[in-house]
Amino acid sequence: MTVQLKPEQEQIIGQAIQAGLIANANDVVDAGIDAIRRRLQLRESETVHPVLSAEQWEHEFDSWIKEFPNTAPLPDEALSRENLYPDRA
Repeated sequence: MTVQLKPEQEQIIGQAIQAGLIANANDVVDAGIDAIRRRLQLRESETVHPVLSAEQWEHEFDSWIKEFPNTAPLPDEALSRENLYPDRA
């Protein structure tokens, strides 16, 4: 397979080689394949764990919160500086 590069692409590849980011032009293909692979994996993970709308997320969050036991609130003194940092009194 032959790939025709645009002048700007050739310039960037040359700069990347000079900077030591890649060893040769063939490394560009490997980097591109890796980037495409990551994008495919992200797409697959979204299929397994789809992105929820705001309403769906809120519903899921509310359902999760309702699973927690109903406990009494902390008294105000529990949140005082003296009780939070007893060694700094």
